[in-house]
Amino acid sequence: MESGLTVNEQSKSQFKAYQEQQQRRLQNLMERKKEKQNSQKGDNSNGKENFGIPNELNLFETRQPVKEDDSKRLLEVENEQLQDQLREVRDENCRLYKLLAEKDFEIKQLQKKIQDRLALSGEHSFTGDAAATKIVELAKKNREITAETESEKAKVKQLNNKVKELEKELQAAVEKIHSLGGCDAGIKQPTLKMIEGNLAESPEVKALQEKLTTANFKVMEYRNQLQSAKQELKMTQKLLANEVGEDVNIQSLLTNSGSWRGRAQQILVLQSKVRELENQLGQNKTRTSVSETDEELLALTDLRKLSAQEKNLLKIRSLEKEKKETLEKLTGEHDALQKSHEELKKKLDASKARNKILCSEVKTLKGQIVTLLEKGKHDDELIDALLSQQKQMQEILKDLSQQDEKNKESQQVLGQHLNSEVQKQNCLIEQLRQMVAEREAKVKELEEEIRQLQKKSAHQEDSSGAADTPSEHSEDPGFTLLKPLASGSNQFGRIGSARTVSKMGHMLVESAATKPSLLSNNISPGRLTGADSPDWKALQTQIVEHKALCQAAQVERDRLLELVAVLQKRVDEGNEKVLEAEKRTAAGKTADGSGEEHECTETSPEEQNRPGHRSLESRRAAG
Repeated sequence: MESGLTVNEQSKSQFKAYQEQQQRRLQNLMERKKEKQNSQKGDNSNGKENFGIPNELNLFETRQPVKEDDSKRLLEVENEQLQDQLREVRDENCRLYKLLAEKDFEIKQLQKKIQDRLALSGEHSFTGDAAATKIVELAKKNREITAETESEKAKVKQLNNKVKELEKELQAAVEKIHSLGGCDAGIKQPTLKMIEGNLAESPEVKALQEKLTTANFKVMEYRNQLQSAKQELKMTQKLLANEVGEDVNIQSLLTNSGSWRGRAQQILVLQSKVRELENQLGQNKTRTSVSETDEELLALTDLRKLSAQEKNLLKIRSLEKEKKETLEKLTGEHDALQKSHEELKKKLDASKARNKILCSEVKTLKGQIVTLLEKGKHDDELIDALLSQQKQMQEILKDLSQQDEKNKESQQVLGQHLNSEVQKQNCLIEQLRQMVAEREAKVKELEEEIRQLQKKSAHQEDSSGAADTPSEHSEDPGFTLLKPLASGSNQFGRIGSARTVSKMGHMLVESAATKPSLLSNNISPGRLTGADSPDWKALQTQIVEHKALCQAAQVERDRLLELVAVLQKRVDEGNEKVLEAEKRTAAGKTADGSGEEHECTETSPEEQNRPGHRSLESRRAAG
């Protein structure tokens, strides 16, 4: 169908080109006519005025022969022009007929090709309903085109009538001019020519001519469309006849589309009927053969009574019957063989077409198989890569699990070690506390003894040194013991109050460098040399012992402070290790829970600085 449409379009374009050529030729002819008329007018004017003197006497001219000669010339010129136009039109018609014949031949060949393709494929492009709808649409188009052509024909008739009326008016004007006689005979011919020129140059005539040409164009186009529509109708009717069968009403098919039977169903029904009739025919043949044998037997019995001629006639008839039967058998066999031959031909053509289709399908399937094999290779490579990745991930998981186990073991060992260290440190701290408590108790006892000794020494000094003057006492800087001792007692009280508490809750005493010995400053050796009593000696010895004890206590206190600082550092390090181990275990658990996700959530420094987080860490470290 597409090829037919392209052919129609080409033919339309060629028709348009030929019509344009015709218009150009007509225009050229009109221009030539005008030039000839102008030249004739110039000749007449030259004849009338020779040497500037008007020659209107017409002495050498007879009236009637001149008229006849001019009219003959005009008619001859018009005849020649019309003959030229006729020749051109005939040539163009011949060319168009040739083109049409060629295009019809091409259309027939294309239709044959389409039918062959449809026969090979075994499938008709149009079903019954679709073909019926197509026919209805084409019929509508045909009606519309015919209506348009009729309207255009009416317009053309109207234009032709107008042209005829104008021609009649022209003839009437010519007759009027001819009716004028006498001296006006010389004016007739130029007036006629002028009238013809004016008529040719008038806008109405031009408009009518243009309308005529456009109408002719439209008529040609509508004819071409009609021809194409008729060809399409014929094609669809042929397809419907192939599908539905001949002599079928399309309207009945449209009304009864559900109960309609296709050609294939009708063929099956007819084949079943033919089989039934063949069976009946075989039964009738057997019956006729039995009856013929009976008749032959009767004839044999009656042969004795018949004459020789009758016997010969009977033999000839029997031979004729036998030959007819053999001929009928042979014709039946021939028909059957022809049918089988046609069926085999159809099957062969169908098998060839099927073979071609299968070959094309096999080619496509081979291409698909190649692509599938390539895809399979790529998939295998992908699977291998994924398996290798899976193995690597499994190995990584094993390593991580082993590391987690090692971390857990190390955490347990660290926890045990830290617990043992904490217990040891607690024991040491308790021992140190006991030591400090004992030392404090001893210091208190010594302070009490010093107070008692100070009191005794004060009583002794009051009794022994009542004769001394207060000025001497004031001049000697190291004389009195009461003030220094009082101040010393105050200083001892300050020492007791200056003790600080450590971070772990231990009592810390200031070092000897910050607080020098008070007794040594308060009690000078020069002041005590005068008193050689044993009490003073005992006091001095006790003071020396207390000094030594204080120095030893201060040294021990410094060592204990250093120990406490070291232990605190160790505890902080242990807490940090425990936190790191807990973070690792938490990260390992999150990694195991998420499967193949490798992102580990870590606690932010802001969360670590929170009080709840610190309390949890301190509890874990204490546990």
